Amino acid sequence: MFKPYKQKPKFKNVKIPNKYVKEFKNKKFKKVMIYRNKSIRKRLFPFSRRNIFIPIFHPISKLIIAFFLLILFISIKKYINSKKYFFCFCGMGKHENLYVRELISYYLSIGTGKFIFGDNNDIGSEKLSDVTKDYIFNGTVDIVDLRGKKIDQPEFYGYAYKKYKNKCNWIGFFDFDEFLLMHFEKDKNITVQEFLSNEIYSKCESISINWLFYTDNDLVYYDKRPLLERFTKPNFKEWANLFVKSIVRGGLNKTTFKNRESEHVPHKNLTICNSNGEIKKYNPHGVRPPLFKNAVLMHFNTKTAEEYINKITRGDARGRHRSIEKRIKDFFYRNKFTEEKLKLFETRLNMTFEIFHDKSKYF
Repeated sequence: MFKPYKQKPKFKNVKIPNKYVKEFKNKKFKKVMIYRNKSIRKRLFPFSRRNIFIPIFHPISKLIIAFFLLILFISIKKYINSKKYFFCFCGMGKHENLYVRELISYYLSIGTGKFIFGDNNDIGSEKLSDVTKDYIFNGTVDIVDLRGKKIDQPEFYGYAYKKYKNKCNWIGFFDFDEFLLMHFEKDKNITVQEFLSNEIYSKCESISINWLFYTDNDLVYYDKRPLLERFTKPNFKEWANLFVKSIVRGGLNKTTFKNRESEHVPHKNLTICNSNGEIKKYNPHGVRPPLFKNAVLMHFNTKTAEEYINKITRGDARGRHRSIEKRIKDFFYRNKFTEEKLKLFETRLNMTFEIFHDKSKYF
């Protein structure tokens, strides 16, 4: 291998006569310039004509390698960012580690390509990333850290839509206790791509899907069985079934989530359809009467009494402050009253709910 010069070429010893400076075509002048060019070349590029490869540890080699690695990194990142998913799930969760893996498994089975989770847990408590590391590693799940930040659902939904609107054809903005069931009346669940590719939704920018509340199946305590196995009794008479959650088309340059009600229905400047594909006027409170024909959101709102206690003590995703007594009333409105459930509430919450002891007044 050719060894580079350790000393700088001494150009002071090279003297160019004035006659050669004036006569540019003179051969002697050319020879002097050739000598100077060779000296500079050997200093910068220490290789011979026979060996054209630069030594790997030479600074020039390191720069060339770094340049090509940078191009490779940019190309890979550009490919990953350009990957487009047909349907993405977006939700903000708090104390949902027990249920998040079942949620991911279910939505993957119906064709979901990407999950965007907002980790709304308190600092020092559980993290969504603790139970989803494998999904994060393979790129299925993205987690936005909201721990310790005061942010409500519409604000997070708006942020997520702006970031992912060009990566997803459709984005479903649901909670962790809401499972999308399509083709409901025929008792057959289809893929989300088959559902959203239907012609009836071709003009829709947002599709409103009604809730369908499920009861606690007379269970009191949590067990490790999946939600879909434990809770099988829908409550079609529940008044709150008129509320909806939305699936929004990607790529829109419009305001999507702005007001306090937009975690249910996005902004009124969108073309909003019901689950039958009919274009409707903007109504932040949902669709009345509830539609269950094409699709529903199975809503496991209360689960068991033991799990409901954890839910009401963690706070509300919208930042509302409803009294515990009001929320216990909601539970017994949607589920069968038993003394065992009431005793569990009073023991765990260290409260007495006298209104439920006088059955003649409340029931």
